[in-house]
Amino acid sequence: MPELSVVLISKNQAWNVKRLIESVLRETTRVSSREVILVDSASTDDTVAQASAYAITILRLRSDQHLSPAAGRYVGYQHTTGNFVLFLDGDMELCSGWLEQAFHILATSPEVAVVTGQTLDLLPTAQAYEKPPLPPETGAASTIPACAGAALYRRSVLAEVGPFNPYLRSEEEPELCLRIRHAGYRIVDLHYPIAYHYSNPEGALSTLIARWRRNLYLGDGQVLRYHLGSTLLWTYIKERGYVCLPLVGLAVGLGSFLWSYWHRQWIWFGLWLLLCAVTIVGDALRKRSLYRMLFSVVHRLIIVDGTLRGFFLQPVSPTQYPNRFDVIQRASPSQPSSALHERTVWM
Repeated sequence: MPELSVVLISKNQAWNVKRLIESVLRETTRVSSREVILVDSASTDDTVAQASAYAITILRLRSDQHLSPAAGRYVGYQHTTGNFVLFLDGDMELCSGWLEQAFHILATSPEVAVVTGQTLDLLPTAQAYEKPPLPPETGAASTIPACAGAALYRRSVLAEVGPFNPYLRSEEEPELCLRIRHAGYRIVDLHYPIAYHYSNPEGALSTLIARWRRNLYLGDGQVLRYHLGSTLLWTYIKERGYVCLPLVGLAVGLGSFLWSYWHRQWIWFGLWLLLCAVTIVGDALRKRSLYRMLFSVVHRLIIVDGTLRGFFLQPVSPTQYPNRFDVIQRASPSQPSSALHERTVWM
């Protein structure tokens, strides 16, 4: 059994896949035994072709099934054997020095199930000289409730609580961390960057709309539906309840409208509209930007839309995921860096 398994997920990221893979191979040279698995979500560019130049296992998910980052993580985990599993997104680059510190925490703290770190956001066009310098290794860490896409997991804990839910459109990491903490384990954040994250600015309306079109706001509602009636529901609401606040405001507005219409007294609905107007104007004054105010309003509306649509999606057991993929290339653990060209298909 290798010491470390690395799962990389990608979709149309030929622009970054070499940088990602090379950073992983570079940072894992001191690991006694490791395997690297790239799970590609039916890319239409040459992501797979570029990744095939490296001695890693490549699985390409077929397009005739539900595809999402969570599905890539789920399938990748199923094909790992390492004691520890590191997950990275296709638009990332593993930072130097993080992995060694993470291994130290897992080796000395058996109650820790997950170790993550900061991500340094850069534009996709950023060059090497534009990277911010990495801080000194401090060894400091703190317990957090959940992690994002880049994190190192203890395999035994994933086997105990179950891996990622492949049907979640988003929120797969907080949902998994919720189950991990419920089982009595800790999630730790190193005060050190885990990865460079190459992406468009989070505060851009174009990025917001693109994420909405990819259904990446359905996860909150899906998690609420999956855990409806379970002991984990209230914990999730308390920790991620900000997604419910716009829904509460909308429900109050609908209730006031119906009451006003029924009684022919529009004061309550008028007060709700006034409160909305005051909130929006106050937000614009506080942020000193009409654009940021508009972004905030659109963001809240998208959250409401995604949460409602996600909640009404019928939950499906992760064990029913079809797992249809092609094995483009298979590499053995700790194999030398020459490329392999085995071509097989799993039916």
